[in-house]
Amino acid sequence: MHPNILQKILDRYIGSLLCFLIGVFQSREAVAHRDPQRILLIQLSAIGDTILTIPTIRAIRGRFPNAHLAMVASSINLQYLEGCPYIDQYIPCRLEELMKSPRKLIAFIVALRRQRFDWGIDFEHWPRLSALIAYGSGASRRVGFRSREQHRHYLFTDVVEHVPGQHEVVNFLKIAKVLECPINETDLEVWLKKEDWDWAREFFNEMGIDPNRPVVAIHPEAGRRGEPRRRWPHDRFVLLADALAERYHAQIILTGAPSEVELSQQIASQTRSFCVVAAGKTQINQLAALFANADCVICGNCGPMHLAAAAGTPVVALHGPTNLSQWGPWGKHHTILHVALPCSPCLNLGFEYGCSALSDGTSPCMHTIQVGEVLKACKKYLMNGGGENKRLNKESITNTEIIKCKTVSLPVSR
Repeated sequence: MHPNILQKILDRYIGSLLCFLIGVFQSREAVAHRDPQRILLIQLSAIGDTILTIPTIRAIRGRFPNAHLAMVASSINLQYLEGCPYIDQYIPCRLEELMKSPRKLIAFIVALRRQRFDWGIDFEHWPRLSALIAYGSGASRRVGFRSREQHRHYLFTDVVEHVPGQHEVVNFLKIAKVLECPINETDLEVWLKKEDWDWAREFFNEMGIDPNRPVVAIHPEAGRRGEPRRRWPHDRFVLLADALAERYHAQIILTGAPSEVELSQQIASQTRSFCVVAAGKTQINQLAALFANADCVICGNCGPMHLAAAAGTPVVALHGPTNLSQWGPWGKHHTILHVALPCSPCLNLGFEYGCSALSDGTSPCMHTIQVGEVLKACKKYLMNGGGENKRLNKESITNTEIIKCKTVSLPVSR
């Protein structure tokens, strides 16, 4: 059985039962909410979710400037958070290991409990393990989401309703409101070191990137490894790359994780124009620096989409199964293309797909998005021909544009 499937089964059935049983027997007495000295933050999901929590974490730090804030997260999320000024302690957590080994899970919770956290804040909205960690930490005040049919809210002293279809940044900020934290800014952030900027500059030089021509970063993969239903068909990326090079003299950089190198190489091998393959060559903050040096980023709904938005680069986002209102790029200057089908979107939590994948792994609805529509969406970012002194000023693009793609005949899912 695939480890992700086993993880979901264990979390859904055993985790739900534990949350319910512990919730039934836990004390219902009101907790005195004095200002905390030590706050535990929990975010076990993918990088995109962590990026979207930043406005809330920033608000919590602003409200409690002297508190000790510790963050439980995966290794890649902690890489992104390495330079974050709002967090004092990073606690790595390998979700798969804890799910498979009760001994390791107990040891992890015992280690947290020894740190005597006053508050535990769970940013997850579907896994029960994070709620169990918040409860097991011993924090007297525990804040987290109630999500429909997830049976995880029993362990929290303060329950926040997770609203499907509402942007995740807004959902997270409701936690800040419950904690009476003033919300002064809602911008996303990246914290890049000099080494990250130096890496991007050297990479561009080594690859022969011309600073007087526009640069377009394309991230072909979308979603979790082994689940490509959010991905646009790869042959359309080939056509798009050639069209961008021919029409706008654009330089194309293909990005991706080490597990996604093959897809980028396959696309690059089929284009008439030269494409730089950066897939597998970047750490998370190097990727952010690469995006920051691009004129726009084209991708489906994935962590790098949110990373590009946090880096301040316009995103042309391709949405099929995912709810654009909930998961679209946050901020200004972006363009979202979505499909005009009654069954789309089918994803709110991120895993409840409404149809089976096609033979190439994609969803039927992603085939609705045509190359010409994406090319047209890129025009305002590249129309002046590129170059440091010629590129379109981002400040002239005031709002995110949402484009509904025309309905076409769809392939049949298997």
